[in-house]
Amino acid sequence: MLNKRAADQGPDAIAGNPLDKCRVFGSSDVDETRAQVARLYCDHRLNPVSPNARLQAWQNAVTLKQSCLATMGYGAEVQIDPGKLKNFYLLMLPYAGEAMVDAGGRMVQASSTLGTLLSPDDLVTMRWSPDCAKYMVRIDRAALEQHVASLLGHPLRRPLNFRLAIPREGLGAEWWRLTELLVGLVECQDRAHPQNLAIDQLEQALLFSLIEGQEHNYSDALRDRDRSIAPKHVRLVEHYIEEHAADPITIEQLVAISGVSGRALFDGFKRFRNTSPMAHLRACRMRRVREALLKPTPDVTVSRLAQDWGFHELGRFAGQYRKLYGETPSETLRRAR
Repeated sequence: MLNKRAADQGPDAIAGNPLDKCRVFGSSDVDETRAQVARLYCDHRLNPVSPNARLQAWQNAVTLKQSCLATMGYGAEVQIDPGKLKNFYLLMLPYAGEAMVDAGGRMVQASSTLGTLLSPDDLVTMRWSPDCAKYMVRIDRAALEQHVASLLGHPLRRPLNFRLAIPREGLGAEWWRLTELLVGLVECQDRAHPQNLAIDQLEQALLFSLIEGQEHNYSDALRDRDRSIAPKHVRLVEHYIEEHAADPITIEQLVAISGVSGRALFDGFKRFRNTSPMAHLRACRMRRVREALLKPTPDVTVSRLAQDWGFHELGRFAGQYRKLYGETPSETLRRAR
């Protein structure tokens, strides 16, 4: 908890918070605080609730493979209006104080027993108490949505949206525990090189457990998939596609690999994956294009990647890409560079 003595000494004296050795900033200036926080998250409005309040803001953060782990507080009651997060999900678990969070009209009084998980397309407003301090995990939207798509076996047809509230009980308690373990491991590492196998595994465990345990608009589909394990011929073709997506593939090849008739193969994909074999191949290739755009080499171009993965009609490719991922291929590449 932020204490009065630390606040009286200025932002740099606020110590004893998790990830202190990964300090990003400390400031009593509203504009500087807004700019620093926006660098990690997104543009937003930040206003102290009382005109006489003096910020004692601070932030500690470290970037991991698919997420950014942070702790922060403002040291004054503040109103925060980020609008839509757009490109990321944000897990917020208070360990001191409280915050009123409104996301898409859903309201939660967050505290040390009730966290929140913000989704990218919800309009968000928050009010933090003066002593509010949180664990915060920024999760790349593309990474999380691709994970869900891979579990379902087809691209997402609408944005992934989570239930807002995370009670600190049942599975929710597990996410608090995993986050605290992750913080503890990072604190034991060299700040400049926080990666190791244990950190990577804990990060993956946290992301996977959110998908499996926190209710979202694909939870029913994932449960249905678990109840309807695809037959061997469907799984054989899926495996072949994953291994040979860069090669020329025809439907005749897929039928031969499956060991069943063309009708049986189509029926299997329709029933268990709600798609066709060739549509599954296109989705796999589209996913590979996005992965390459998110981690581009210096000479990569959208048109070259599209051609390499068999998308020869660039206009149609760009339209399909935007429908799947909510941005054009060029926007993905620009954001990644």
